[in-house]
Amino acid sequence: MSTEELENISRIQHAATHINDPYIDDYYHQACLARRSVDARLKHHFFPTLILDPSSRSRSKDEPHAYLKVDALGRLPFSSIRRPRPLLDVEPASTTEDSTLVSKSLDQEPMLAARITIEDGLSLLLDIDDIDRLLQFSQQQDGGLQLRNRRQTLLGQLAESLQLVDPLGANNNRHLSANDDLVFLRIVSLPKGRKLLSRYINLMVSGSDLARIACMAVFRHLRFVFGNLPSDDGSAETVTKLANAVAACIRGMDLSGLSACLAAIVCSSEHPPLRPLGYTAGDGATVIIKSVLDRATELLTEQLPASNYNRALWQASFNAFFGLLTKYCIGKFDSLVHTTHTATAIRRELPIELLRASLPHTDEQQRALLLEFAQRTVPVTGHSSQRAPGRTMASETVPS
Repeated sequence: MSTEELENISRIQHAATHINDPYIDDYYHQACLARRSVDARLKHHFFPTLILDPSSRSRSKDEPHAYLKVDALGRLPFSSIRRPRPLLDVEPASTTEDSTLVSKSLDQEPMLAARITIEDGLSLLLDIDDIDRLLQFSQQQDGGLQLRNRRQTLLGQLAESLQLVDPLGANNNRHLSANDDLVFLRIVSLPKGRKLLSRYINLMVSGSDLARIACMAVFRHLRFVFGNLPSDDGSAETVTKLANAVAACIRGMDLSGLSACLAAIVCSSEHPPLRPLGYTAGDGATVIIKSVLDRATELLTEQLPASNYNRALWQASFNAFFGLLTKYCIGKFDSLVHTTHTATAIRRELPIELLRASLPHTDEQQRALLLEFAQRTVPVTGHSSQRAPGRTMASETVPS
């Protein structure tokens, strides 16, 4: 073939597979370039020309597989999370009158449904990313109002997919049951599900009702989410990133949202893993609880009118949590006091950072309890127990 004929064929193939939109044709390469040059002034910014309609991409689980026709190889099916290819064709199990064997199809497996929800959720987050880039790099006729409304709608759709429950909702007049967070727990049990939740929380507006609802779901299940750090480095990183995302979201909450998050811990059926920072089995729960206490301290020390905050609600939530925290610390100390290397064990096991962060919110009775506890621990850790009531306490025991 001549050079001209080869060029014509190349142009035909290129026209059939490209639409001259780098955002779609070369998305991953363009995304990497944009990430490397965040602070650089690019001539062409990384953003889409339009936002696709989600309904055009929605697929049913009954939709047949997409195939690629290849000469001499027949049809090669594309992979699909909704219709995974069977590894082996087997006859269904036979049943008898005496015993019945019920076997679920793959479509009915709950963890498959969780993985499908994760894939759909990641697709929604990509749409939200597109909207954010359009708002950042393009001029909208309505000032971006329509895109912002669509963004909020997508965030709400993902909350519905995760089946996040709002205990403070106007239509929720019942106590939460064990099945209310079942879908959420299945999703967060998977590393990819934790990635989804981290990105979702990062894209939320801090202080919004949606952010509060998502954070409350995490606080209700601190032991399930942060109880044991996975041995795999990649999975452990997803747990750490989720804790950092929740902590960052909390730093933008008001006092009512903080009160709700702290109340979610107390009302949970699971005892939270109260550990010191840097604990080998994971300190994600301590990180986000400490962020709640620190944020509340910041808000309550600002020179703002007291009417802006519901101090009574916060104090009630804190008092309940403080009782839980001190009960755990006293019980943990009593179990460690007769062990060898007691001082090292106490510093390694007691959540000193949470006690320190709690101190600005305590009343006289609670401070007296902390002082009494400090006087019990100081002789064990090798410090003098003779302290004046107004003096600060040792940082290795109960913080100042």
